[in-house]
Amino acid sequence: MTFSFDTTYKNLDPSLYSRVTPKSIADPEIVVRNDGLCADLGLDPAELNATILAGQDLLEDPIAQAYAGHQYGNFTALGDGRAMILGEHVRDGDRYDIQLKGSGRTPYSGRGDGNATVSSMLREYLYSYAMQNLHIKTSRSLAVLETDEAIRRRRTEPGAILVRVMNSHIRYGTFQYVASRAADELQRFTDYVIDRHYPQLTATDRPYLDFFDAVMQSSIEMVVDWLRVGFVHGVMNTDNMSIDGETFDYGPCAFMNYYDEETVFSSIDKHGRYAFGNQRPILRWNLERLAEALQPLCTRTALTYDELESELDEFDDRFDAQYYTMMRKKLGITSDDEKALVDEFLEWLRKSNTDYTNTFLELETPGTFDDPAFATTEFEQLREKLAAVGLDEELMQEANPRYIPRNYLVEEALDEYLETGTLSTFERLLNVLENPYISKETASQFQQPPPREFDTEYTTYCNT
Repeated sequence: MTFSFDTTYKNLDPSLYSRVTPKSIADPEIVVRNDGLCADLGLDPAELNATILAGQDLLEDPIAQAYAGHQYGNFTALGDGRAMILGEHVRDGDRYDIQLKGSGRTPYSGRGDGNATVSSMLREYLYSYAMQNLHIKTSRSLAVLETDEAIRRRRTEPGAILVRVMNSHIRYGTFQYVASRAADELQRFTDYVIDRHYPQLTATDRPYLDFFDAVMQSSIEMVVDWLRVGFVHGVMNTDNMSIDGETFDYGPCAFMNYYDEETVFSSIDKHGRYAFGNQRPILRWNLERLAEALQPLCTRTALTYDELESELDEFDDRFDAQYYTMMRKKLGITSDDEKALVDEFLEWLRKSNTDYTNTFLELETPGTFDDPAFATTEFEQLREKLAAVGLDEELMQEANPRYIPRNYLVEEALDEYLETGTLSTFERLLNVLENPYISKETASQFQQPPPREFDTEYTTYCNT
C-alpha cells in the first residue's frame, strides 16, 4: 500500500499552519530508500515511486507548521521554511508525520529558498539511521530524492528532498508560538498534544502538570542517550526540541571522538552554547522556556506556575539518576552505587582526552586499541578498580556501540557521491551501522578515530 493519511493537525486553529504545495520537479530520482522503514509503516516500496515521495502526486493538501523558538537564546517566530507535512500516516492505530524537507518555499521561508542539497539530505538520512540503530529515539528517513536543480550553499550541488518520518513535528517552540500568538488556543492545543502523544494522561487528575513531567522525562532520556554515545546535536534551540523526546534536525550535528566536554563542531556556535558537555544545562534552560509557554494555562485551569517550578526543581536529581545509571551500564557496574568511581573515570577521560567510544571497548577487551593512554599505570589501576565492581560484559555490550558515524567517514561517503555519483562508501557505512553493537571482523577501519587535527578543524553547518 501507499500512504494512508488522516491529518488531525488540520483540525486545529488555522493560524498554527499554512496549506502549501511542494515545488514542481520534472524528474525526481530516488537516491536511497529505507525499505526497512517501509515495512514498519506497512508501505509497499514498489508503490512509493519518486513522484509520490517528492510530493508531485498528492493524496491530500500538505501543510507547513508555524512555531517559534529561542535560537541561541534569542526568541523569534518561525515555521517550516523548507519543509511541509504531506500528511499523517496511520498504521495499526499509530500515527506518523510524513514530511518533505527541501521541498520549496513556504510562507515561513523568509529570505530562504526552501531548498536542500543532496549531501545534507544524505547526511541526515545516515545520522537518523545510525541513531535508530544506536537505540536512541529519533526521526527516521524514508528516502532521499535528487532533483533537477543546482543548489548553491558552500558549494554548488544537486538539489534533494528528504522524506522524514516522526511521531509528530510538535516542538517546545510550537507551544511558544501558541502562547505568544494564539493564547486562547493553548488549552485546546495542549489537550490535542496530550491525546496524541501522552494519551495515558487524559484520565489523570492533573493532566497538564503530568504532561510537563512526561515531556521533561522523555527529554532527559533523550539527552542522556546522546551523552552515552558521544552525540553533539549542535543546535538545541527550543524549536529543535521534540515534545515526544525524538532527536531530529540533523544539521550541525556530529559525534565526539576525543573526549572533551567543550567539543563543538557547529560553524555558528562560537561560544560553545551547545557543546557536548553543555547539553544538560541547555536542556534545563529549554524546559524553563516550555514552562513559561504553559503559564497561560495557570489562569484557566487548576495548574499553578509554582507546580511547574517544583517540577523543574527536580531536574538535576532526575538527570543525575538517569545519567549515572547510564554510566554504570557503560562501565559494567551492576550495583546502584559507585558514583565516586564513575566520577573518577570521567576525570581520567577529561585528562587523557582519549577516544570516547574506543575507551569503553578497551575496558572490555584490553589490547584492542593502540593508544599510549591505555598502557599507562593510571589506566591499569582504574581498570582494576572497575573490575572489582563492574566490567560486566553483557551490560557493557548493550550500552557501548562498536561503531559510530565517524565524522571523517561520513564526509568521505558524501564526497564520493558528489564526485562520482556512487554510494559504495555510503552503503558500507550503512551496513556497519545497521548493527553498531556487534563487532564485524572486516570493519575495524570504521573504529579508527581521525587524526586529532581533523577534529580541531572539522566544521558542520546549520543551513545544510
